[in-house]
Amino acid sequence: MAKAFVLKGWGIECEAEMKRAAQATGVFSAVEDLVLPKILSSSAGVQVRWPFEKGDWVLLPGGFSFSDHFGSGKLLALKLRELGFFKAVETSELSLLGVCNGFQVLTESGLFGNDTRLLGNEPGGFKNRWIRLRRGEEKMRLPVRHGEGRLSWKGSLPLEVKAFLHYDEESFDNGSRDRIAGLVRHRGGSVICGMMPHPEIALGTLDDPDVFATDYFEHHRAELWNQEGAGLKLMKRIFSKENLV
Repeated sequence: MAKAFVLKGWGIECEAEMKRAAQATGVFSAVEDLVLPKILSSSAGVQVRWPFEKGDWVLLPGGFSFSDHFGSGKLLALKLRELGFFKAVETSELSLLGVCNGFQVLTESGLFGNDTRLLGNEPGGFKNRWIRLRRGEEKMRLPVRHGEGRLSWKGSLPLEVKAFLHYDEESFDNGSRDRIAGLVRHRGGSVICGMMPHPEIALGTLDDPDVFATDYFEHHRAELWNQEGAGLKLMKRIFSKENLV
């Protein structure tokens, strides 16, 4: 079984939630922390020895890496490139999942096309709410928390890049082209997936604040308690690498 490595350090904030979600999928033999400052400091003057093996996943969680200086994800993307991370990803045929700030890092790294960017929301402002989304005919609700989530590109996306997740709520708009909330790219046996909503927050049905389960309906609440949430279901599909679009 493959392992998953969860990026930590330099302003990343959702690593604990991402690690818990990856463990909850039951897909991986182990889910380990990838502490970038530690790797950098212990490898001064020496080429970084990444712990990856073919088929592993690296998960880039949300947060505010480098406090979003010069734009969300830009400095972390540059630092990862300097460390040889993306070369190691290609060499080891790794798969990547970037959520929110992690998606911003992947776009800034050119993995979805050199002209693809996540820009400031239009209308402007920080979006922090649960919204409806769709993946094909499937409907779901997940939370969003971002100020730079407006997906944009010039011309057309590279042929191997596809939209797999769309915003599906009239009252929500961040200006993303074609209302796209997530992109996926298949490259050989690996998958590169990025999305603005946070699936790692919706592991159970009761994580959704609008789910009806009061103290007066204990049996109903007990049934819901162990039901998989939309986020956990989506992450399982992503990690299976099948039927994303």
